[in-house]
Amino acid sequence: MKKKTSRKKISIVKRISVTNIIVFLAVSLLSILGTLHLNLQYHINRDAKMMDVYISNTKNSVDNKLADMGRVSLIAFSDQKVQQILKESDYTYKEERQNEEYLKNLYTSLISIRNDIRGIYMFNLNDMIFYSDVATPSLGLDWNVDAFFQDVKDNSDSKTDISGCHLYMDGLPKGFRYTNSYTDNIFQANNIYLVRPVRSFSPFEIIGYIALRTPICELKNICDEYLEENISYFVTDEKNRIACCSKQEIIGQNLESYNAELMKKITGKKGSFSIRVDGQKYLCSYQRSEYSNMLFVTAKSYRAIRAETYELLFWCVVWALFCSAVVLLSVFTLTRKNLKRLTDFSVDIQNFQPDDLTRHYEVGDMDEIGVLKDSFNKMIERINHLVISEYQVKDQLQKAEISEQKMAMLYLKQQINPHFLYNTLDMIRMKAAINQDKEVSEMLMKMVKFYRLSTRVYSSMVTVQKEVEMLEAYMSLMCYRYSDLKYQTNIVPNVMDWEIPNFILQPLMENCLLHGLKDRRYCGTVTLQIEENWEKGNWLSIWIIDDGIGMSEEKLKELNTYSKEDSEGLYRTQLQYPGQATHLGVVNVVSRLKLYYQEECRIIFSKNKAGGTSVNIQIKTERE
Repeated sequence: MKKKTSRKKISIVKRISVTNIIVFLAVSLLSILGTLHLNLQYHINRDAKMMDVYISNTKNSVDNKLADMGRVSLIAFSDQKVQQILKESDYTYKEERQNEEYLKNLYTSLISIRNDIRGIYMFNLNDMIFYSDVATPSLGLDWNVDAFFQDVKDNSDSKTDISGCHLYMDGLPKGFRYTNSYTDNIFQANNIYLVRPVRSFSPFEIIGYIALRTPICELKNICDEYLEENISYFVTDEKNRIACCSKQEIIGQNLESYNAELMKKITGKKGSFSIRVDGQKYLCSYQRSEYSNMLFVTAKSYRAIRAETYELLFWCVVWALFCSAVVLLSVFTLTRKNLKRLTDFSVDIQNFQPDDLTRHYEVGDMDEIGVLKDSFNKMIERINHLVISEYQVKDQLQKAEISEQKMAMLYLKQQINPHFLYNTLDMIRMKAAINQDKEVSEMLMKMVKFYRLSTRVYSSMVTVQKEVEMLEAYMSLMCYRYSDLKYQTNIVPNVMDWEIPNFILQPLMENCLLHGLKDRRYCGTVTLQIEENWEKGNWLSIWIIDDGIGMSEEKLKELNTYSKEDSEGLYRTQLQYPGQATHLGVVNVVSRLKLYYQEECRIIFSKNKAGGTSVNIQIKTERE
């Protein structure tokens, strides 16, 4: 059994509306994703540029501060007294105190004015002769600053040139003792030193050194002023030692040791790149100062960059939902309005009844719905035409059946009680045989056989063999009657079982005798030839050939037109007006053949080259 399936009907308005809103949401989602991607790229590019600006501002501020610090050390060149103090070394205790007081008055005023210089230290070629430090560290009687003095001399010839000074990074001066507030504070314990070798005017040679100290908290203040809170940074000296960093625990380390991959990406004076550190991706920018040779690196995590887009994402989603609601309502309303004609048409078609074949719809606008209505109108017209054609065909078929019955009845009426006749003839034949009149008996036997075969009107189709047997009986009688008449056959054996309409050959055979051989006193030959037409397939070709007087061209043309015209109508007309009947037997045969085979049959009359007339019947048969 077939299962009954119930499918929920969804209107085309809802389908179109749902489809449109799905497409809109998909497009909106893609637009949001595209907008977020572009916005993220915009933030990345913007942050890279902003970090580049931050670095430039920080670098310029640091360079300016270092330049100002370097100018302080120029006093050692310009002041004659300072030159003299550095050149000579054999001073009495009193002179040393005087020199120290002079240098103190000279530099302390400068240090007090500037809050960035926290210490100034002066050395001759052998020892430290003066220092001034804001932190006021204590110093032992042995002036144990040899390690600090050695660092000053070692870094006095570095590549960096800041107003004639050289820069290096180090902790608090060695040999001094500072309070815990300085040693525990990494931004106070690490310092930037500017070292200047002091040269005499004549001869131009090094006579001492001056060192300026500033804690990296000054550098940190500058970086914090220009850089955003969510941006990490590194500041290194020319030896890539980290001077200042947002991660204070790595201050003093070498940047290359801390992150070798980061150092590999720093290949020029400035640039930007992405790097992954501890599983997190960062956007980095860097610049190296051409003045101080310090490296400034900033880093911002992509997570922070994406967080800046979350607000945009929120408003995009809110806006998309709002637009989706508006679009859904608008699409549903407009679609229902535009498709009202279609829905009405659909409901009307659903209630269509067979009696509505005369219905006609107003097309209106020739849009898709108009085309649909116009096509439906044409379909209805075509159906009406087919219905009328079907009725006409049935009517013609019914008329043909009635006509066939009439012809059969007419044929029966023309018989003079054939069963009584051939029974009577058979009785006379038996009487002649008793009286030993063989010729009369044989003639009567042929006549009885002919009438017995020709009166089988209840069977419309007979085999070729039965039709040939009837013709042989008929022609035997005619040959008895006319001794100069001859009859011969040429029949292919395999066609004897084929079926053809009964009694179609005898009228044509009789027509040959009456119109072809009568005027020659029936002196001649009639030939029956039946064969299969192999070129055309299952076509049966029957020839009736006589060598009589023949026919005129007009008569042949008239006979050949019967198979082209309405021979059935012509036959009925001749029955209605017997006085005008011509070639009734030929018309009868043509009408019956067309009744059975329609266009798949033809009768062709033609002249023989040796004289006489040939009749060719061609019919399409089914061998089975």
